[in-house]
Amino acid sequence: MASGPLKICVCGGGENAHVVAAFSASNPEAETRVLDLDEDEATNWGDVIDKKNMMLTINENDGTKREVKAKPRFVTSNPKEAINACDLIIFAMSALDHEQYLKAIEPYVGKNSVIVGLPGKPGFEYLCNNVLGSKAVFCTFLSFEAPSWESKIIEFGTHVEALSAMRVLVGSIVRGKGICRRPPLMCLQMIHGSKPLFRPSRHFLEVTLMPNTFIRPVIIYEEWRKWDGKPVTEAPLFYHGISKETAELLNACSLECLEIAREMTTSESVRADLTDVQELHQWYMERFKGDFSNNADLFSTITSNKQLADIKHAMKETDDGLVPDFDCLIEDLEAGLVVVKGIALIIGVQTPKTDELITWCQDKVGKEYLVNGELVGCDVATSRCPQRFGLSTIQAVVDGRLMEQ
Repeated sequence: MASGPLKICVCGGGENAHVVAAFSASNPEAETRVLDLDEDEATNWGDVIDKKNMMLTINENDGTKREVKAKPRFVTSNPKEAINACDLIIFAMSALDHEQYLKAIEPYVGKNSVIVGLPGKPGFEYLCNNVLGSKAVFCTFLSFEAPSWESKIIEFGTHVEALSAMRVLVGSIVRGKGICRRPPLMCLQMIHGSKPLFRPSRHFLEVTLMPNTFIRPVIIYEEWRKWDGKPVTEAPLFYHGISKETAELLNACSLECLEIAREMTTSESVRADLTDVQELHQWYMERFKGDFSNNADLFSTITSNKQLADIKHAMKETDDGLVPDFDCLIEDLEAGLVVVKGIALIIGVQTPKTDELITWCQDKVGKEYLVNGELVGCDVATSRCPQRFGLSTIQAVVDGRLMEQ
């Protein structure tokens, strides 16, 4: 193994960046920097850690809490300073901010760079290849299906709480021509400890087509599609408040993902083994093993999952009460549903439930992606679907880039 500490740059300024930075900085084998492109946030965070350590509170499986001290080497809004000589660049922010960060770091990305989406979300590889251009073939990209831990900031810059983590976190690895100083998957496991267990997929499209992409938009759709527009007094439970009809729609969306994966796996024109794409019930049972009391079906598995028990719908306050906050649906569309739909169109798979979801969600956020079953809306240009990047063949979708790149 190479000598010297592992140099890690954690990108972002929210709760996800806080918890990943704290886990990394608490490990003596890692030298951790933070890149926050919000100059005011970076200055405030840097001032805090100059005076005292970060505190990481970890919720253990047995209900106890463990506290760990952590101190990143520095926090900066300067990409050159943050990226210099890094072994691992971890994107720990909303997928909507990925493009901004990629463009900021692009001049300083070297031939051996490793860029990790934690989570990456569908279309991460397409975006990385597009922004980094000719550099991309030398870089290694990892993209995970979810954050490593659900977390919340107790005090900005100084105290973050790691609330819960899935048992298994699956991520793709697209290896470039450059040489990684240390195996990136092993590095992620090292800084996080035993939980979650980081596991590689066979192909990056397996992570893209995992059915968890649909979970949040489906639950929001089923909860609010018949809403009369009047404010409510209390936010409804998110996971534990779903109906059996919601579970049925989740299953239907899951089957559409499986059909896309089957078509690509059996295609005679490409070689893409996507046999590990799972239906949603199987996905839940593996990711949350031991956290539910009833796994008879998808509805029971979700509604008896103790990790998900207290989560409620995101709401906005008004003078008359609470109304749903649909803003999260933009990320679910641009780095989720629209990407899946784009792949389905190229493969030739019908996705009526995905279409139904996109149509409703885009209306709620004032966007336009899908028009008469085609991705020709004015907001496709801000999404991560393959069509945005000129990828129009099955081979290009599988490769993640145009061959001339």
